[in-house]
Amino acid sequence: MISRTEQLERIKTWQIAFTDHETGIHRTVQDLLWNFAAFQTSAEIVRRAVAEEGREPALNQMFFDLIAEGYWSNLLLGTRRLLDKSSLAGPKGVYSIRSVVKDVKCCQTWLNRKVYVESVHNAQYDIRPLEQQHLSEMRAKGGPVWGSNEITKSQAAHNYFDALSGVSQNARTPEDRIDSDIFDRIESRLSKLDRISEYTSSHIAHAGNRESRIGKTLEDFNLVEARETLKQIKEVTGFVGLWFANEGGAGLATYIGNQFEGLDQPMIPTDEISSLEERWQALDREIADWSIGATNL
Repeated sequence: MISRTEQLERIKTWQIAFTDHETGIHRTVQDLLWNFAAFQTSAEIVRRAVAEEGREPALNQMFFDLIAEGYWSNLLLGTRRLLDKSSLAGPKGVYSIRSVVKDVKCCQTWLNRKVYVESVHNAQYDIRPLEQQHLSEMRAKGGPVWGSNEITKSQAAHNYFDALSGVSQNARTPEDRIDSDIFDRIESRLSKLDRISEYTSSHIAHAGNRESRIGKTLEDFNLVEARETLKQIKEVTGFVGLWFANEGGAGLATYIGNQFEGLDQPMIPTDEISSLEERWQALDREIADWSIGATNL
């Protein structure tokens, strides 16, 4: 039987997987959502420019192509990271939705209702003393009093576990366990996105050859599909984060400043275009010189 200390360390790992500032799940999802909103805005700028006859291009094609390529690569790589099937812990561990769910599933034998309520949600298992205290305070005052947040927290944790275990409120016991069907349903949702992960592995993350790329395509993958992909990711990560790690879901970040600043101004004055052309030609000449022969190896 795993010790109490080991249980807490395992649960803490699930929480860190979501909150890590560098590669955590919430960080990845938040970046994907922000980039989606930013790219949607860029696409809308171009769409409006095209819709108005005689209007100058709203965004240089070279810049837009650069933005678009960067956006799609970021989306596909971020999705692949979140779907990674590697383990959560260890020197080769990863912070992904699957790594957390797989680790939680491995802990079913000891992750009963009591451990879940007290250790995952940091709530009091038996709320009857809290309710009795609240009732006594009401009687002493002779009217309504503010209820303890601990009551609400405990009730929520028990309700979550009711849904996870399939046990009704009237049949609760400290030894209730999570129904394995929950993990199967989560995997069923994630597996629908595996084609994105497979494509990214063979086309972007790795230089796949012809054989390794066979059957791994993302034809007609557009902003509509990107939206559905992010919706699925946000819903599943929000569920797993809140129900298994007591960490709320990620959303669209609040920008400190004005994300639309400068959109009403030209990127560069017309009389400076010639200097950009000169710089482009200089780069062309420099790149042409990047070559070696056998004697230079």
